[in-house]
Amino acid sequence: MAKNDYDLDFDFDKEYGFDPKAFLGDEPFDDNMDLSEFSDEELGLTPPDREEPPKEPLDQGEDDFDLDDLDDLDMDDFLNLGTPRGPSNPDPEAQEEDIPEDMDWSDELDLPADEDAEEFPDDPEPEETEMNQETDYSEEEEQNDQPVFEDGPEEDPNQRRSQRRQKTAKERKPREPRKPAGPNIFTKFYDLYFAPVLNKELVEEPQDPNNPRRRRRKSKAQIFKEVYLPPIVVCVCLILVLSFVIGAFSNAIAERKIDQKNQQSQLDASKDAQAEAEQAYQRIMKEAEALAASYNYEDAIMMLDSFGDMSGYPEMQTKRAEYVNAQNSLVEYQDFSQIPNLSFHALIVDMSRALKEEDASLKANYNKNFVTTDEFTKILNNLYTNGYVLVDFNSFTTINSDVVYTNPIYLPQGKKPVMITETLTNYFNYMIDGNGDNEPDAGGRGFASKLVVDSNGDIKAEYVDASGATLVGDYDLVPILESFIKEHPDFSYRGARAIVAATGKEGVFGYRINSSYIATKGNTYHDEQVAGAKAVAQALRDKGYTIACNSYNNENYADKNANQIQADLQNWTQQITPVIGEVDTFVFARATDISDYSGNAFNVMYTTGFRYFVANGTQPWAETTSTYVRQKRLMVTGNSMAYNPSWFNGLFDCAAILDVNTRGTVPN
Repeated sequence: MAKNDYDLDFDFDKEYGFDPKAFLGDEPFDDNMDLSEFSDEELGLTPPDREEPPKEPLDQGEDDFDLDDLDDLDMDDFLNLGTPRGPSNPDPEAQEEDIPEDMDWSDELDLPADEDAEEFPDDPEPEETEMNQETDYSEEEEQNDQPVFEDGPEEDPNQRRSQRRQKTAKERKPREPRKPAGPNIFTKFYDLYFAPVLNKELVEEPQDPNNPRRRRRKSKAQIFKEVYLPPIVVCVCLILVLSFVIGAFSNAIAERKIDQKNQQSQLDASKDAQAEAEQAYQRIMKEAEALAASYNYEDAIMMLDSFGDMSGYPEMQTKRAEYVNAQNSLVEYQDFSQIPNLSFHALIVDMSRALKEEDASLKANYNKNFVTTDEFTKILNNLYTNGYVLVDFNSFTTINSDVVYTNPIYLPQGKKPVMITETLTNYFNYMIDGNGDNEPDAGGRGFASKLVVDSNGDIKAEYVDASGATLVGDYDLVPILESFIKEHPDFSYRGARAIVAATGKEGVFGYRINSSYIATKGNTYHDEQVAGAKAVAQALRDKGYTIACNSYNNENYADKNANQIQADLQNWTQQITPVIGEVDTFVFARATDISDYSGNAFNVMYTTGFRYFVANGTQPWAETTSTYVRQKRLMVTGNSMAYNPSWFNGLFDCAAILDVNTRGTVPN
């Protein structure tokens, strides 16, 4: 507290029992005067409940205290200002911290209130402590006292202390002030927001302008606003930041997953595209190979070109070059009249069963006019070995708007065309039925009973053997030819197949589709027969076979007039055409032909829709006009092979084909 901070207007003699002036007198003030009797305690100036801390002597030992170390002390620690002490480390000065700041000392000192008096400042000037007085006193004393040394005795501690005190501030080495360690960010945050709450201290507002010495407590709203709201805001901000970071991270993960999914989709699509390309490659190569095998190199090359870029497929490039060279090496076959047409009746599976016929005429007929399945297979092998290739009418002709056009046939050098026809593919009952119930049985003569389509879409024949078992397999011309072409695809020119002809009186392909069977078999039976015949007819067309009419009643048209021919064909168109569809090829039955292709009989057949006419002959012959095509067929039978083998010179060896061991002597 500064001097004369208070103007004390009271009577010292009355209050303290002495006169200061009389006490001081006129003599000058002596610094060595003992003023202990005028201490604050003697004068009654010590605040209540405040005890003067006990003074510890400086002289605790020879080297216990060095004034030079005073500069290293932290004055706050030394004076114990504002630092509470625990019970284990009491601090006399700690009691000062417990003194309320709003305490009115005038009440304690019984001082008169003076409204005009200056208030105590918040940070009064520190009074001169006793240590400072002692230090000054010691310095004055050291100036008057001189050290006395005696021989032998130890150095006086007071003298040594006096000598140390003679060091001036200039003689002492200045020490750099120690920088206090600043609190870290967590300590600041804790002290700012949580320490007051945990210590149950209330942050106070600025001084009350009416009474600066007093501070009023803050309201709960102010405490919440200043103490709790900032950390809440900070936490909310942290939550928002974390939410943003987590959201951004989640979005990045989601986008990465989407990218990975897209990449995987692209990879899968690429793999699928590669798989599809590989499948397309294999399919195109297979189809092109089949086309090339049937001498259709033009379409084979177009098929390969449809694949697109062949740079990554050297095998495809090699095949294309091979097909181009093969196409350039083909030779045109120009004389269509010399194309032989080998004609067969329905084949016999078991000749021994046919020769057991009780009717001698039928027995001789089987041996004379029919060929077995084994003999037909041998004929195919002979034809293939001799360089023959199967063709049909569509191989060298085209009909457009009832006008017939011819097409060239291109075959490799040394290859020759040949045609094949089968008749009686209706399978008459006398060939398959032994007991007269119109159903195939063990009493049949060893013929197949019908054509069927298996689960693979292949055309097979159904056959009832001698034991009565029903078998399905290569038991007639069509399935045998199909199996042979599968093994030798180059035997078929551009997919050509045989001509399959049937009479209609007992149905077609072994199915009794005539309406006359409804009365004896019923509608259900008839519907089943129609469905079977339609399936076979469609399968034959899909394979490339030509379906032909062999007349409806198996009649000799050479002996029929136009009206009789028209009546017979009318039955065909009414009973057969609705099931198997329109046909344009007619194969004359019983080795006959019409005599005039400009008369009424021809007009009847032409108006019915026929454009291809096949009759019997002893050598190859054909006539092609703008309105029709006529041809002679060579009947391949037991009799012709036995007695007219010259008909087949160059085609096959009759002596090697004919099974005389089973047939015996063939009737002539």
